[in-house]
Amino acid sequence: MKLLYFAPLFLLMVMPAAQPSLAMTLNGSGSNPIKHVVVLFQENHTFDNYFGTFPGANGLGHAPSTVHPYHITGLISDLCHSTLCAHADYNNGKMDGFLQAEGSKQTFGYYDARDIPYYWDLARNYTLFDNYFTSAMGPSLPNHLYLVAGQDAGVPDSVNPHPPDLKINSIVDSFSASKVSWGYYSPYTMGNENALGAISSVSTNVTRMADLKLSGAFLKDLQEGNMPSVSYVMANDGENEHSPYDLGVGQAWTKSIISAIQASSYWSSTVILLTWDDYGGWYDHVAPPQVDKYGLGFRVPLLMISPFAKQGHIDHTLSDHTSLMKFIERVFDLAPVTHRDATASDLMGALNTNINSQYAADSFSMQGTPSFSNLAAAPALDAYANSPAVSFGYLNNQNHSQNAVFYATLRNSFNQTLQVIRTVTVVPEGKTIQVSFTFKNQPSGVYSINVIAMTSKGVALSVPFRLLLDSTEAIQPIISHVAR
Repeated sequence: MKLLYFAPLFLLMVMPAAQPSLAMTLNGSGSNPIKHVVVLFQENHTFDNYFGTFPGANGLGHAPSTVHPYHITGLISDLCHSTLCAHADYNNGKMDGFLQAEGSKQTFGYYDARDIPYYWDLARNYTLFDNYFTSAMGPSLPNHLYLVAGQDAGVPDSVNPHPPDLKINSIVDSFSASKVSWGYYSPYTMGNENALGAISSVSTNVTRMADLKLSGAFLKDLQEGNMPSVSYVMANDGENEHSPYDLGVGQAWTKSIISAIQASSYWSSTVILLTWDDYGGWYDHVAPPQVDKYGLGFRVPLLMISPFAKQGHIDHTLSDHTSLMKFIERVFDLAPVTHRDATASDLMGALNTNINSQYAADSFSMQGTPSFSNLAAAPALDAYANSPAVSFGYLNNQNHSQNAVFYATLRNSFNQTLQVIRTVTVVPEGKTIQVSFTFKNQPSGVYSINVIAMTSKGVALSVPFRLLLDSTEAIQPIISHVAR
């Protein structure tokens, strides 16, 4: 006997209360106050390493008594931060493999306001996120891919002598379709700090390649009044804070960028998001939630610097690098690129209440019980394992039509994503539509189908659901709260 059941899907990381798009009207004016987003992506420091002693943050005071952090003075070395070392440090969530994997007590060292005073001043005056994680448990390149593509395309580590030519979508596709200006400023045309150069739809497109510029070109564009709507800015080697580079030099570079924006006419319409690409081998006491077989990776700092950001605020919302994609998508009314950015938290809670509270959320509701069937072309040994299909109805209970994006994800018993299907449609006012998904043929086993309904901006339209099926033995129907 094979049983299946439906359970409400409460996403541990990614389903915040439905929030509106910033592209919606503000006081009925139709004006979006945020015109520019600048992402500063420095390198290789965990939250505990930089802000572990910051007052009010979830820092080293919550670390186990077996950990003995110390304030760093003097020279340091580069620690191992490969995917292999990261998983050894993580040790299946025990977070106790750092000393053995890194081979040095340096991993437990930390900096504070004596060492990085500018960063601490930013945290005191704007918003610091203390529950923000890297998207991949590993080094730079996979995390840079998540920043712009919402996936790492199976790239586990940094570039080798034969860089990948990835045939995947990226947020640049959305920029082009919506005519959003952008610039990616990096030391390299393609490298660990320039994932776009590894994506074929960029590297083979002359127009898009023109928007990949050297790091120093950002200040030139800013000063000449040509700052794009979205800017990604990476520091040159020696200024990127990668160990053993001088933190003071890196901090000064970051300050030069932020101060120039603040002194410009762009400041009044800009949000700056400053974070670090990977953990660099440094210790952090918070075990990253495992949302799929690739991530999340270790916690790093994130600072929102803007006239729109809450002042002196510590935001505890669970988020990661794909949240930067989500924030940009929300601001510029762009559809999500992958499941990861579609379901990521959007950082909107860090905006001043007098801005964020003026938007209304869309919603609709599921009608009836989703139906399940097997659409295998030929009889199979297992009726529930081959070409599984799910169908359900949604009612638009708003007084206007709504653009909707549906994501259906098939996962196995190891929570590995096997297939993701994306459907975009329009739900007319007051009408119910039927949405169906059919997955490719699968062998006998235990599976789950997760369905999420979003607006085209990535805002939750209804409570998602999860269908569980076991084609090997009978299971008892239960209702459970599950992570994505």
